[in-house]
Amino acid sequence: MKSSTVLKTLVIALISVFAIHQIISSLYKPIKTETAAYTTAADGINITGLIIRNETLVKSQSGGVMHFIASDGSRVAKDGVIANIYDNESASITLTNIDSVNTKITDIEEMLSYNDLEAADLDMVNNRVQKSLDSMIVSVSGGKFNGYSECKENLLSSLNRRQIAMGETADFSSQLAALKSELATLSASLPAAKGTIKAEKSGYFVSKTDGYEQTLTTDILDTLTPEKLDSVKAEQTPADVIGKIVSDYEWYIAAKVSINESLKYKEGDSLIIYTSVKSYPQMPVTVKKINISESSSSAVLIFECSDMNSELASMRSGPMTVVKKEYSGLKVPKNALRVVDSKRGVYVLTGMQIKFVEVNVLFSNDSYIICEKQTEDENVLRLYDEVVTRGKNLYDGKIVG
Repeated sequence: MKSSTVLKTLVIALISVFAIHQIISSLYKPIKTETAAYTTAADGINITGLIIRNETLVKSQSGGVMHFIASDGSRVAKDGVIANIYDNESASITLTNIDSVNTKITDIEEMLSYNDLEAADLDMVNNRVQKSLDSMIVSVSGGKFNGYSECKENLLSSLNRRQIAMGETADFSSQLAALKSELATLSASLPAAKGTIKAEKSGYFVSKTDGYEQTLTTDILDTLTPEKLDSVKAEQTPADVIGKIVSDYEWYIAAKVSINESLKYKEGDSLIIYTSVKSYPQMPVTVKKINISESSSSAVLIFECSDMNSELASMRSGPMTVVKKEYSGLKVPKNALRVVDSKRGVYVLTGMQIKFVEVNVLFSNDSYIICEKQTEDENVLRLYDEVVTRGKNLYDGKIVG
């Protein structure tokens, strides 16, 4: 009886040891890997860029009601009309109605010009209907009822386009005739403008001002030190200013950086700046000037830019990344890099075997490295290789279970 109890105890102990071993084996992995992936990294610095450019304030004339001809952010030519001035508000309302009717006429005439139903992109048409419907729902649910009429017109236009694209019969002749009649009536009732506001220079018309139009001009580039940049303040905009003309050439981005960061650049360098501007996420620039502070502890980098659009014209400052060079290759964790026999490389797991492969490091930071993607030799790091990031007693040819 006693021997039977001892035997049972021994069996239970063996089973427990085996179970514990299995649990530990499943949880503990002596080798940890990460997949090598292809990526592109930028070697550069993050800045808060301040835009410097020549801007001309646009002033209103006393008396009368303005009706803008140039939309906000649009390009205007020298002596081009920005706004007309009328005696009363009714003329401006009439002009707004004329613009609306003209838009409807143009929309219908464009739809009627479809003559190739097979060429119609029905998916694109359906997508436009959905977007118009979504815009209307968002406008109404957000309490923005002022935009409801515009949303409704866009939705009706989208539905009409889909009807034509699907080959369904639709007679817009009576609607078009009614709109043209309404346009003629509105045009006949419009009084002559009593005055106009014209652009002194060509560029982009921006209706909002920020007070830096007269302080951040291209005349200050030579003297713009870190101390002066810190002291720049916005001025009070005169009450009669209705906007500004932003020059579409010769403009700059200035940023304060440490003296060590400034040493990475020299005047004349051609670089790329990443921006938060949707229409211009990458902008080619040239280093125009590097102005050192009086204490030699910091500097102002000034970049010359040649591209301009309506979104950039409305921007004064924003987060940016100055890219000196881009590197493309295989990205692996920095802790995977090892030196074996004076050669830099990484261990990769192939099946159950560890293999050491040499790498040519193109770029590195605190967390990862980018290695050159090579193809001429089998004994190189390849895309999707399992790179060993943790393991003990690693060596070329080691078998792991």
